[in-house]
Amino acid sequence: MLGPELPARALAKSPNAQVDEGEALIEGLRDQLTRELENENRRISGHTLAAIAQQYEDAFESNSLQAAAEKFYRSRRYGPSTIHSKVALLPFPLIVTTCQDDLLTQALKQSNKSPITQRYNLRGDKIANPEFVIPGSPTSPLVYHLFGNADEPSSLVLSENDVLDFLISVVSDRPPLPNSLLSALKRKGQSFLFLGFGVRHWDLRIMSKLLLRALELSRSTPIAAEPLRGLPQSDCDEMILFYQRGTRVEVEDADLGGFLTEVSHRLEAEGGYAGQAAPLGTRPRVFISYAREDADLASRLFDALQREYFDPWLDTESLVGGEDWDKRIKQDLEKSDFALVLYTKSFCSKKDSYVNKEVALAADRALSVRGPFLIPLRTCEITAEERVFELGKYNEIELNPEAFDEHIAKLISTMRREYQLRYR
Repeated sequence: MLGPELPARALAKSPNAQVDEGEALIEGLRDQLTRELENENRRISGHTLAAIAQQYEDAFESNSLQAAAEKFYRSRRYGPSTIHSKVALLPFPLIVTTCQDDLLTQALKQSNKSPITQRYNLRGDKIANPEFVIPGSPTSPLVYHLFGNADEPSSLVLSENDVLDFLISVVSDRPPLPNSLLSALKRKGQSFLFLGFGVRHWDLRIMSKLLLRALELSRSTPIAAEPLRGLPQSDCDEMILFYQRGTRVEVEDADLGGFLTEVSHRLEAEGGYAGQAAPLGTRPRVFISYAREDADLASRLFDALQREYFDPWLDTESLVGGEDWDKRIKQDLEKSDFALVLYTKSFCSKKDSYVNKEVALAADRALSVRGPFLIPLRTCEITAEERVFELGKYNEIELNPEAFDEHIAKLISTMRREYQLRYR
């Protein structure tokens, strides 16, 4: 969890100029807005970005504020700092940030990673905040921008009114955060690292506390690393109590750079990151229908889907003895995002078996799903006489057992694309 106070690297205007890594981008944007207000002889009060942005918005208008922020971020006067680089080297599969720039994404790419970026738009709706697949891999981490990003100025959270609207939106689920993100954040048995949340500022303290509450992190052990030096001891004690009340939180009084270096050293001493890429968030559910003679191929398909972070359903894996078969099948089809039918010679020979009933139920479900739902997987050449009439109107995808890896890759790509389009 990254707050907006991570230092950025001010790009030198000349080769011999000194590089400054002490200023966060929000400070640079705040100073620019302040200068523009002063040029208009406006009276300035407050010192945070939210306060100055609110005065800028009051003096001009919301679109002007967003345009000024977009111009600032596109000026490219800053680059990733050593803090960004140190975060990028750590094996985080998911990074939620309130920073609105792309400096972390740049640092991740410089570390030979392939980050995926998404953003929340408090001014949008469920369609504007789509579901997505989270790879769950440290080599391809998801970077989620809670306060919007500069590539989409209308999504930016800048002024005090914006911050309040954001808090209201998150609490009321209007618009809701994607379920895929919430599911990933609410997984049991994981810890969180909070960096750059500026414990000196009330709005950022409230923001981090809201995240702890809204994401039910009281069950977890998040760690907040924030420098508290220079504050009276009574203020430090009050802030620590604020964070720890109702949650299990450690507050580390440390310089960010030194803290991240120590984390890296301890990770290396423990043998580095040895885990496997784990699925995060809401995984697309896939119902597999097949003839009993094709059980081995169905099991192979099931395993391949699991490896690619889908949530497959197979009767031998999912049905429990004594269950009402018809009721359970219908319920699981209703919960599924896709239904795959192994279109084989054995399947073609079935006339009144359970697999025919599954296809009929899947066809009914397809009528209420946006985009492709029922996908026949043709495993061999099928003559016109052998073809199943009920599958005639659905687009087939080839799944030849002899070219399984190649064909499964195409199937995975198709379903991921369709899943994301469905929830745009």
